[in-house]
Amino acid sequence: MQLAFRGRAELRGGGRGGAAVHGGRRDAGIRWRDRQWPGAGVGEWQPASYQGCLRCRDGSLGVSSLQGTSLGLPCSTKAIVSIQTVVVDSSSGVVRSSSNKCQSSVSEPNKYLYLIIDTVVLMVNSCKVDKLRNLQQELVRKVTHLLYEVSVKLRLIGSSADCSLWNDQLQSRPNEISEAIFRLSMDLAYAAHLEPDEVRESFFGKMESDFEKFGLMYWENSPYLYRKKQSGLEGDPVFTALHNAFDLTTPDAIIDSLIQGIVSCPAVASDELNIGSFLHEVHDSLGAPVKYRQDIRVMRTRGQTSTGSGVEEHFFDDGMVFPDAAAFVDKCKDAVKNGFSIALRGMEFRSEKVAAIASALADLFGQPSVGANIYFSPPRSQGLARHYDDHCVLVWQLLGSKKWKIWPNTRSILPRLYEPFRSLDDLVDDGGRVEVVHEGDILYIPRGCVHEAHTDIDDGEPEVNASTNYSLHLTLAIEVEPPFEWEGFAHIALHCWLEELKLGRNSPSVNSKMEKQAPLFALLLHVVIRLLSDSDPTLRKACMVASKLWPSSKSRPTAHSNSLGSSHRATFAEILSKIDTGCNVKEALRSIELAVEGRNDEPFQWMSWLRHLPQQHGGAAAGRRIDFCDVLGHFEEFLDVFGSGGEQAWADFAEFRSRFCRSVVYEDACRGFETLLQMYRTVRNQYMRGMLALHGRHAC
Repeated sequence: MQLAFRGRAELRGGGRGGAAVHGGRRDAGIRWRDRQWPGAGVGEWQPASYQGCLRCRDGSLGVSSLQGTSLGLPCSTKAIVSIQTVVVDSSSGVVRSSSNKCQSSVSEPNKYLYLIIDTVVLMVNSCKVDKLRNLQQELVRKVTHLLYEVSVKLRLIGSSADCSLWNDQLQSRPNEISEAIFRLSMDLAYAAHLEPDEVRESFFGKMESDFEKFGLMYWENSPYLYRKKQSGLEGDPVFTALHNAFDLTTPDAIIDSLIQGIVSCPAVASDELNIGSFLHEVHDSLGAPVKYRQDIRVMRTRGQTSTGSGVEEHFFDDGMVFPDAAAFVDKCKDAVKNGFSIALRGMEFRSEKVAAIASALADLFGQPSVGANIYFSPPRSQGLARHYDDHCVLVWQLLGSKKWKIWPNTRSILPRLYEPFRSLDDLVDDGGRVEVVHEGDILYIPRGCVHEAHTDIDDGEPEVNASTNYSLHLTLAIEVEPPFEWEGFAHIALHCWLEELKLGRNSPSVNSKMEKQAPLFALLLHVVIRLLSDSDPTLRKACMVASKLWPSSKSRPTAHSNSLGSSHRATFAEILSKIDTGCNVKEALRSIELAVEGRNDEPFQWMSWLRHLPQQHGGAAAGRRIDFCDVLGHFEEFLDVFGSGGEQAWADFAEFRSRFCRSVVYEDACRGFETLLQMYRTVRNQYMRGMLALHGRHAC
């Protein structure tokens, strides 16, 4: 095949400058930002009159075969399809070579194939995210798989200083290839899919009442151990699939199956609902080597402090990266032999089996996502020191056994995500509950409950290289983010009610003055609700109004889910009563005054997620749209209203609050909650699929 360019086609987008494919005898090649691909010199490429060329002329892109047939397409996603077809048909043999050694020279056909791969990467990364959905899914899967093989090859030979094969011929940087893989995979479906009822049966029991019992008696309240019969594990398809996802034959094999081929998973902001913005922030680090603490921890706990807790020590320094993957795996094996445990984060981004379980649990509990970490510990060891989590966890023992000690949460207020952790100095050492968790068992630990775990073996059992004396468990973290607590539901209910008020649907008797001031009154009421959550345990709990509690095969809820639904309504009614009678309005007003006086809106950064809720146009309050990312200006306006209105302003606010608590519609709030939940899930699922592809877990 011979390649040439004629004319010029511009590719704009990606937020980082334009990309252009240039043609002609004196300027053949590809340009992107300040870089130029090989082939830009005079006479490097055959003119376009020759057969077998890649043509770019009059804003169109085409591929011609040696037989003279041609396909001309506009520069769009269709153009990407035409290039991808060439890649799939022509370049598989090049990147699938079993050799990892550098070659001294590259054949002419291979040079052209590298150019085509560069073109695919360029066009995919320059295309808007939503346009990539128009690509043919089967072709995308093939190209994604091919690009992954290229990225693996790059990692394997990346340490060779004298390698010219990739440095001089394949011009796409490793992170650019990784970004293309991520982008192409974000909306692909994976075969490893589980329904919520399948996971419910595996985690909580066959009966629907088992989950109802868990929800009413243990959820966010006290630990719970679901002990499974060893004889029944083979009949559990979820456990069997997960158990078979790892090589459990020897400790070294376990470490290999956990760590080989993994890449770093950069964090996505909790309220990021635009995957394009995320890609813009992290495009330089996609596909990078794992980073210590962000992706993995290797630690042990030894000794004892005055409070009875051990001292945690780490095998690697914070922030270390590990470009030499093989050496890193060997060091981890040495660490385990010296009593260190391995904690690998983000397993839902590295294993499609874990991803399927995590997604089904998120549906079951009505949350955007569920995180997953895996822990591998040698005999007679303790990994993490005594601690508590700001999220609930389900611990599933996959191999061996582990002894846990769990202390009850003595505080009525549950810890929130991202809040500073409190000291454990006042913990009574002998007050914990002890549970030994065996293979297949599931242990639930609510957020706020202090716990520690260590491996024990009987004196008569051998210790040398026996996998059964080691422990492997998966921890599934149900992280309740601020919008999806009951406090968040109350904020959403207020927002939905206010939008209806703007349209005059829910309170036709409201006077125009109150309607005009309604957005400012709502802003104060948001602060009141927030302050109420600092002292009220109910508002800190997870809101499960969107949970999928019944089997997908049934068309309507069961009696058990109806019972939980009634409980949700009763909880919301209780919250409204507390909002209506709360006496913290002046405290809320004072916090607003302090923020305005000090020009400091940091105490109100928690409001930023409210920006994702839609604000209607229309009504007397249409011109007053609240910017929840910059509330100081609105606070100043609010203080002016209260300062000039005196007692009447207070009376108007009291009436506004009372009307909200009396007339808000529970179903409207549920719809707003579920809409926001779906927005969060969309981005989380896109991230999960993209990261799975970077780990070679290709869609079906």
